[in-house]
Amino acid sequence: MSSLSVAIATPSYSGDFERCRLLCASIDRFVSGHAMHYLLVEDRDLELFAPLAGPRRQVIPESALLPRWLSSWPDPLSLGRRRVWTGPGALLRGIPPLRGWHAQQLRKLALPLKSHEDIVLFADSDMIFLRPFDVASLSRADGVRLYRKPGGITREMERHRGWCEVASRLLGLPEPAFPSADYINNLVSWRRDNVVAMIARIEQTTERDWVSAIAANRQFSEYMFYGYFVEGARSLADAGHWADAHELCKVYWFDEDVTGLAGLRSFEGELGPGQVAVGVQSFTGVPLERLWALFEAQ
Repeated sequence: MSSLSVAIATPSYSGDFERCRLLCASIDRFVSGHAMHYLLVEDRDLELFAPLAGPRRQVIPESALLPRWLSSWPDPLSLGRRRVWTGPGALLRGIPPLRGWHAQQLRKLALPLKSHEDIVLFADSDMIFLRPFDVASLSRADGVRLYRKPGGITREMERHRGWCEVASRLLGLPEPAFPSADYINNLVSWRRDNVVAMIARIEQTTERDWVSAIAANRQFSEYMFYGYFVEGARSLADAGHWADAHELCKVYWFDEDVTGLAGLRSFEGELGPGQVAVGVQSFTGVPLERLWALFEAQ
C-alpha cells in the first residue's frame, strides 16, 4: 500500500482542557508520522484551546463542522451548568435536544468531510500516550487497521443493541444479528474515503441530510455506523481495512480499582504487550497532578 497520510482527532471541551493539554504533550513526545492533530471544540471554547495549536495541531470550532441550525445553549434544567445542542432549525427537523456526547460524535463524523488526510485516528482527551507510536503502523499492504472485537455485543446489551439497530436502519442494512462485532474502542482509525461514502449512503437511504438523519435518534454510535458500513455495506477487504481486536490503550474505568495509581511509580508495568497509551476517565477522581507525574516518569 502506498503511503497514506494520517491525522489524529480529539473532540474536547472546557472541562477537559487540562487533560487535553496532557494528551497533546504526550503526542508531542511519543507519537510520530502524523500530518496533523485536530482538536474539535465548541465555538465558545476556541479561545481557551487556542494556545495548544502549533505547526502540526489545529483547533477547529464546531461551527466549521456542523450546520448552523445546530448549536449549544445553556441547559435551563441544570441552571446553565450543562449545555444542550438544539435550536429552532433542529426542532423543526424533529431533532430532540442533544447532549455533549452527541455533539462530539457528530464532530468526529464531520471531520473527514472537511479534512484531507487519508486516515483519521481518534484519541480521546483523557488519554495519555506512554510509549513510542508511529502511526504508519496502522497501515499494511492489505489495508488500514480497524478495531473489531468479534461477538463483542450481545442481545442482552440493550444500549449497544440499540446502536447496532440504528446503524443498520440508517445504512439500509438488514436487522443486525447477535452477537455482533463491536467496533467501539480507543485509538480507532477510519479511512476518509469510507466516511464520505458512508455519509452519502445514509443520505440516500434516509432522504435527509446526514446530521438530521443521525441526530434524530437519541442513541447512536459513530463507531458502530462506520463498522457496520465497512463490513455490512462493503467488506473489510473492499473497504481497505484489516481487523484487529487488540486494544492499543489500557483504560481505567469508574468501576475499576484505581486506588493503586496513588502509589504507582510508572505506568510502564501497567501496559500490556503492544499497548501504547492509557485512558483514565475523568470521573475516577484521579488527580490530574498524579497523571502528569506518571507521564513524566516514563
